[in-house]
Amino acid sequence: MASIRISRGNPTSEETAAVAALLVACLRRLHETGPSTEPPARRLPHRPGPAYRAPGSWAS
Repeated sequence: MASIRISRGNPTSEETAAVAALLVACLRRLHETGPSTEPPARRLPHRPGPAYRAPGSWAS
């Protein structure tokens, strides 16, 4: 599956058109396949993180 990432602040018209074409293709594919008959996947409950995280904890 294709993906496009616009990382600059002001996308060009070509970049915007490419994203729009990708979205239309994805939505068209979902529309043609129809709704899913399988039950939705069950997710685990959200577990909140610790209340305090040390400033340098990401580096350890």
